Amino acid sequence: MLIFLVELVSGMVAAGAAAAAIITRPTELATETHAQRAGAAGEKRVARALERAGVPAIHDITLQDRRGTHQIDHVAAAGDCLYCLETKTWRGELMGHTHAQQWTLKKPDGAAQSVYNLLLQNETHRDVIRRVTQVPVRPLVILAGHVQLAGEPVPGMISLTSAIMEMTRAGAASGRALAALEALERFRGQSRQAVLSAAHRRRMRRQKPTRTRKLWTLAVGAALVFFVLAVEQAILW
Repeated sequence: MLIFLVELVSGMVAAGAAAAAIITRPTELATETHAQRAGAAGEKRVARALERAGVPAIHDITLQDRRGTHQIDHVAAAGDCLYCLETKTWRGELMGHTHAQQWTLKKPDGAAQSVYNLLLQNETHRDVIRRVTQVPVRPLVILAGHVQLAGEPVPGMISLTSAIMEMTRAGAASGRALAALEALERFRGQSRQAVLSAAHRRRMRRQKPTRTRKLWTLAVGAALVFFVLAVEQAILW
């Protein structure tokens, strides 16, 4: 009987953990929503800066290749090439090596988060744009938030001001670059673009399981195990 009670209490504790995970879900969603708002604000800031500088650009376009869908924040035209711009509005200190797949973002509260290498991500975007447009593409990661790079400056990862200066120095967009940008703009206007954007958002949600979702899964699994054990003990008694 004692064993039965122990198993029953254990099952109740595990079930409580599962309930706690479910209860904390709204807080997690609020955090995700805040991050999305900050990201959208950063992208708008970049779009306004490009417009003020007179740099032709399109924003928020999703392209597809054999590897899947790719959401690109901005594509700008300057000189004889396109610029593939990835905007990040993170806070904290960013650490990593140029060719390492995973970097570390140390947040202001001291928490460390593993993030995919933004340079590699944007190089993938560059390759997709280059295949579609057949023009040179320069990838740039724009740090539009309050984030500092640990160590030496990283080529291809710059501030918004530096990015605007580089594109301004490149000169007015050539006819070839403008034609490529217009081709992307026409593609974005197609009905298929909405389908690709929705597919990309679903894929990203699947690829980024949240901490609470993991906790919820573990807690429910533990609760089921303890419940089965408790039932077995009850039958034996």
